[in-house]
Amino acid sequence: MDIWLAEEAGRAGAKWQLGMLARLDGAIEHGVLERAIRHVVGEAEPLRASFSEVDGQVLQTLVDYPDVELVRHDLMQSADPVQDVYRVIAAIRQTPMPLDGPLFKFALLQTKAEEFYFFVCCHHIAIDGIGMGLVCHQIAAAYTAIAAGEPMPPPIFGSLKSLIDCESAYEATDDYRDDQAYWSENVPPEPEPHHVPASAVANQALEYVPSAPAQLDQSVVGRARELSKALGVRRASVIAAAYALLVHGETGGTEVVLDFPVSRRVHPEVLTVPGMVSGVVPLILRTPPQSTVAEFCQHVDRRIREAMRHQRFPLRQIENKTRFQGTGQPSTRAAINFIPTIPVADFAGTPGSGTATHTGLVDQFGLVFLKEDEDLYLSMTGVGQLFAGCDAHDLAGRFELVLTAMTADPARSLSTIDIGHDLKELDEWGNRAGLGRPIPPAMSIPALFAEQVARDPGAIAVRSGDSSMSYRGLDSAANRLAHLLIEHGVGPGQRVALLFPRSVEVIVAIFAVLKTGAAYVPIDPSVPDARLDFVLSDAGAVVAVTTADLMDRVSARGLTVIDIHDRAVYGRPDTPVSLSPALDDIAYLIYTSGTTGVPKG
Repeated sequence: MDIWLAEEAGRAGAKWQLGMLARLDGAIEHGVLERAIRHVVGEAEPLRASFSEVDGQVLQTLVDYPDVELVRHDLMQSADPVQDVYRVIAAIRQTPMPLDGPLFKFALLQTKAEEFYFFVCCHHIAIDGIGMGLVCHQIAAAYTAIAAGEPMPPPIFGSLKSLIDCESAYEATDDYRDDQAYWSENVPPEPEPHHVPASAVANQALEYVPSAPAQLDQSVVGRARELSKALGVRRASVIAAAYALLVHGETGGTEVVLDFPVSRRVHPEVLTVPGMVSGVVPLILRTPPQSTVAEFCQHVDRRIREAMRHQRFPLRQIENKTRFQGTGQPSTRAAINFIPTIPVADFAGTPGSGTATHTGLVDQFGLVFLKEDEDLYLSMTGVGQLFAGCDAHDLAGRFELVLTAMTADPARSLSTIDIGHDLKELDEWGNRAGLGRPIPPAMSIPALFAEQVARDPGAIAVRSGDSSMSYRGLDSAANRLAHLLIEHGVGPGQRVALLFPRSVEVIVAIFAVLKTGAAYVPIDPSVPDARLDFVLSDAGAVVAVTTADLMDRVSARGLTVIDIHDRAVYGRPDTPVSLSPALDDIAYLIYTSGTTGVPKG
């Protein structure tokens, strides 16, 4: 229905026309292949569906096509026949097919005396990539039977009604409700679309041609395979993790969302139906910079496995997928697709292998990874601003750099991986070199401050207006106040309110609180009383430290109040505060009211 709406709105062009190309290494009889195609098209009900609107309802009607044509192209005299194969199939695919049918095209291209290419182009509203694979296999079986003078192979396809009945039955099950609950929690929000004229999008789809695949370095692909085995994850998860890091380098943020095509064929009844079953699910991948490569690959693997467990659910029930169909707007998400090169059954002794050449995800940027035995090829698809100016070979180089860094040291953090940009100037400004060094042991702020006091006690530590204080002086003043705070019951796990303007005194108070192991709650004196009351109550402060002119703001609120200039402070020793050894490594945190959006610490 989504595809139909896009077609009716004039925003689809030819983008929903899929392509599958098989190379056949041997002689092929054009007439025999054409008879085989006609026979299989007659068996494949979903392939023969015609779509029309009657009284506001969109209906699928089966149509008989007894005169299916197999277009023939002789490219044997071409200087570059293989390149011409891709030129011809692009032209075939870019010619729109009206929804009232037929929704398929077949072509046979000859490049050598015994080398042929068989191209199948179908509309995605009627069939998906797996369905096209089923059709190609059955065509090969029918061709073999005709060539040998044997009976036609038995029909294998399920009916269009069986597909619809299976989906309807699924919607009444607990599995459907479980899948719905999962995706309700795992569908990311879509950013506001920007306006693009529908005609421009349709024209863009018509002009789109996928990039030629670029083979990835075999040694790099091999190391990715070894890393996947070592981590106990799929190789696809390692590849997806590398791609996510590339996308993260372009988009930033704390997560990457990749659209991930899935087959949705989890029920035996639809395994042999050459219809439109497949879908797209989002993978929300968290990218905290401190995570290691190994942790990130395992995270990606878990997300893929979860998505696969819930792949059957029609996400349009939750997520408005208009970025693919209705609005004509290019999606802001990146897509990732894994397409195997599948062996095609022999055509009467002529072996072949095929793969998808065109997918429906063309109004968003995506990478397609084509697997052929142990080799891996990368192809770009779609439109968008991601990786502007790059072709498949450029992206393959950047992808290999990321994958090499990941496999060289799975224990390294994500923040240390170069995603392939020219970052020399940023490296000079920033601290990339420091990111690669070992992280020093954790130390508390008072311990770090004590080291600085010992290094240079006479240096100016803090200055405010005409007032200043050395490290030695700041340490002594903070120690005196800390001793007094401890006498009033302040210790680890408690909060102390600090009501100060910007001044040297507030720094003294901060270090004093940290020396006790407590957390400080800074409050600006300009806040109204209602806000002051809320923060003190929400924090559960046991003591407040302030100045004499501000004491009346907190003195009537049921907590101990200390004037930082009181004689009681100066009467305390300036010796270091002793805490138990277990508290030396406490992470001293600011307490921030939950209403600010920052967690309490």
